[in-house]
Amino acid sequence: MKHIYLIILSLIGFLVSFYIYYSKKYGKPMHCVIGQDCDAVVKSKYGKTFGIENTVPGMLYYVLIFVYGISILINRNIFKVDIFYYPIVIASIGSVLFSLYLTAVQAFILKKWCEYCIVSTIASVLILMILIL
Repeated sequence: MKHIYLIILSLIGFLVSFYIYYSKKYGKPMHCVIGQDCDAVVKSKYGKTFGIENTVPGMLYYVLIFVYGISILINRNIFKVDIFYYPIVIASIGSVLFSLYLTAVQAFILKKWCEYCIVSTIASVLILMILIL
C-alpha cells in the first residue's frame, strides 16, 4: 500500500512544482486560493538556488519518487533492497530539509505565503514519513 501513497504524493508534488515552473516561465500570474501573494514568493530571489529554479530539482525529485513507487508496484522486493532504498531516503531527507528552509524564508524573511509551496513541503514530508515508517 505504501507504493500507492508514494505515487499519489509524487504526482501531487510534481503537478504543483510544474504549475509554479510554468507560471514563472511564461509570466502567468499564479492563482492562489487563500488569497496570498504566491507570485511575490516564487519570483523572489529565493525562487532560485545556485541559478537554478527551485522547481526543476523539485520536479526531478517527484519523478524519482514516482518511478520508485511504480517500481515497488511491479516488484515489491525492490523496496527492501538497500541500494535503492537508502538513496531514495537520502534524497527525501534533502527535499524535506530544503522545503523547510524555504518555508522558513516565507515565514521570517518574505513574510508572505505561497500555498503551492506549502503543498509541496507537505508532500515531501509525507513521502519521507512513508519511506521511513
